[in-house]
Amino acid sequence: MLSGARHVALLAALLIPVPAAAGAPGGATNLPGVSTWITGRELHVSAKLSPGLPRDVEERLGSGLPTTVLWRVRLFAFRNLWWDGLKDERRYEVTATFRPVSGDFLVEKRLDGRLLGSSVVPERAEALTALSEVPGLPLFLMGSHLEGKSLVVRVKCAYARGVALGVVPTTVETDWVRSGIFDGPSDDAK
Repeated sequence: MLSGARHVALLAALLIPVPAAAGAPGGATNLPGVSTWITGRELHVSAKLSPGLPRDVEERLGSGLPTTVLWRVRLFAFRNLWWDGLKDERRYEVTATFRPVSGDFLVEKRLDGRLLGSSVVPERAEALTALSEVPGLPLFLMGSHLEGKSLVVRVKCAYARGVALGVVPTTVETDWVRSGIFDGPSDDAK
């Protein structure tokens, strides 16, 4: 049986959050903005972490363990006086793995679970760049149901795992970041 003082100390130790990744709780890694543009009927999205991935994620990559970053990208119909209406969501996932025998990195990119492609890059910096950005991918097909609507894109990046309260597994991720408001394609874009 614990005495009153020990009980309070144990309870306080359990309630103090444990940082999951270096710099994450203080907001050191964030998304400064989201860029969008339409080419024909394809909506391209670009986003990049700033100042980059935390040091512990970089160390994980160098250790040979597969390092995965998950980008969630959502397309919304903008509503000024009410919550935005979700139209579609995509999951862009990048996994980089150090290959110690050859001394290079294998980078795999997936969209909604389907492999987009894989490449081998010689430098760790190139693998980190692939993990820390959405490079202007055509993520949404702009159908006629979006014509004339004001739209926004929101992006969030999950880049590490950790624990909260000392025992609860958590995901370390950025806040949602919204693009500027833009109009859906017109009939002329067909």
